[in-house]
Amino acid sequence: MTLMTLENVMKQENNRTILKDIHLIIKEKSQIGIKMTNKESIVFFKLLTGELTPTSGIIEKETSRILTEFTEDGLYEDLTVSSYLHAFKKIADFEKPLEEFIGIFSLSDVWNTKISRLSFDQKKRVSLFRMSLFSPELLLIQSPLSHSTIEGTELYIKAIEYLQSNDVAVLFTSHFLEELLLLSHDIYRYNQFTGLEKTDLAQENTAMPADKTETGMMPNHVYKVSSKSADKTIFFSPDEIDFIESINSVSTLRIGEEYFPTDLTMNELEDKLTNFGFFRCHRSYLVNLQRVSELVSYSKNSYTLILKGNSNVKLPISRNRLEAMKALIEF
Repeated sequence: MTLMTLENVMKQENNRTILKDIHLIIKEKSQIGIKMTNKESIVFFKLLTGELTPTSGIIEKETSRILTEFTEDGLYEDLTVSSYLHAFKKIADFEKPLEEFIGIFSLSDVWNTKISRLSFDQKKRVSLFRMSLFSPELLLIQSPLSHSTIEGTELYIKAIEYLQSNDVAVLFTSHFLEELLLLSHDIYRYNQFTGLEKTDLAQENTAMPADKTETGMMPNHVYKVSSKSADKTIFFSPDEIDFIESINSVSTLRIGEEYFPTDLTMNELEDKLTNFGFFRCHRSYLVNLQRVSELVSYSKNSYTLILKGNSNVKLPISRNRLEAMKALIEF
């Protein structure tokens, strides 16, 4: 069952584009993660709930049972966990005893504890418990693990799995891809230039089905750069990568503000990515020329490349590589 469909959604505020080129289908039981900034996330959630209308594009909703949790949302700190949740039990007209669900949200040890004395992890599970009382079909949650411990992360994921088993769809947003990898089955990145892009994931040791390889149904001219994270391998399209840097002899992909190591050498990456618009501007750097916005000369022998959307990123370009780049992009 499809809960919501977004087609070519764009939103502007004060003549400034916050979101654009949003195409997304949210289905029952989905676990979706989207990498975006805090501002983008707030606007996106308000579009999904109907608090804001899109500047252009279409949002079709098949449910009104949508709840949101923002990072800065608070709880009633002076109440105990029990009294807080019983109050919302009445508001939600939830019929079953809360005690049946304490273990699911791992709150037995703090059931009679004031919320002000809870850890960040515990407060997040209380919030999740509260939202579940309203029988939502879609939860919109902003960065729930940003300050979580390893144990807290495990308990939160356990609660999310329970909700999904009850047909609840959850959409997470975060600035950190690692957080989304833990929480989501389908992961997207919002790019201010190209809109919403899906990131390909593959479980470790997952092989292609034999029938695909034996029948010759293999795509041509496709290349993705892989990076291992926990039990998953992440595949990045070349156009997602801002630049690649050699750090302590490890080739490291730079995507937004995040770094992802890869097993390939810089020379191997240069051979693979040259046809995708990458340029070896320095022995330690491969840059995606589509991301370059400025060339700055500080002196006769000192040049720097500045990337679109992030003036803080400055990549060195060797003087002996400058002429090659000029010839490549014809300036």
